Amino acid sequence: LLWEFCSLTKQDGTVLLLVTIMLCGLTSMDIMTAPSISLEGKSLWIAQSLPVTPWQVLRAKLDMQLILNGIPVMLCMICTAVVCPIKIGQFVMMILQVLSFVFVMAVFGLFMGVIKPVLTWTNELTPIKQSASVMITMFGGFGYTALLFIGYMVLPGYTLGYVLYIGIFIVVNAVAGLTLYIWLRTKGCDRFAEL
Repeated sequence: LLWEFCSLTKQDGTVLLLVTIMLCGLTSMDIMTAPSISLEGKSLWIAQSLPVTPWQVLRAKLDMQLILNGIPVMLCMICTAVVCPIKIGQFVMMILQVLSFVFVMAVFGLFMGVIKPVLTWTNELTPIKQSASVMITMFGGFGYTALLFIGYMVLPGYTLGYVLYIGIFIVVNAVAGLTLYIWLRTKGCDRFAEL
């Protein structure tokens, strides 16, 4: 298995990369955590006065995003593996990339929601369609998928092969996601309690 994993590093994975980009792009359009704080609006005091910690409130919002994006995208990856001839190493890397991207988008959306909430609105569409947190999160996801494509096609990312190239992005996802997660557990909870 290790020999097969290492031999995949130089093989062409352009089609698999495009499938990975498509799955990441689809999940970047489904951002529920970014407007979740703002949707509380003037009723935010209810969530703050419940006998739960601020982290439990934020974690519930984060878990909902992960469940509603992670399960469907996992089914899409299984269908891709059934239809396309994918080696096990490539499939594992695709799963790790897409699921780590789902995690990064969820924590980044919640981070932006805590940083830039819109709590004074009269119409529910304002925090969903006109807030800075949603715009920055959505365009950030689009930019990330564009970088994934440009780095492979235009820059010499294809010389690394699919497995090594995606491995770099998985490491970046893990570092960025864990950094934002730790911020949410510490300073994010304090900021949420002060809103």
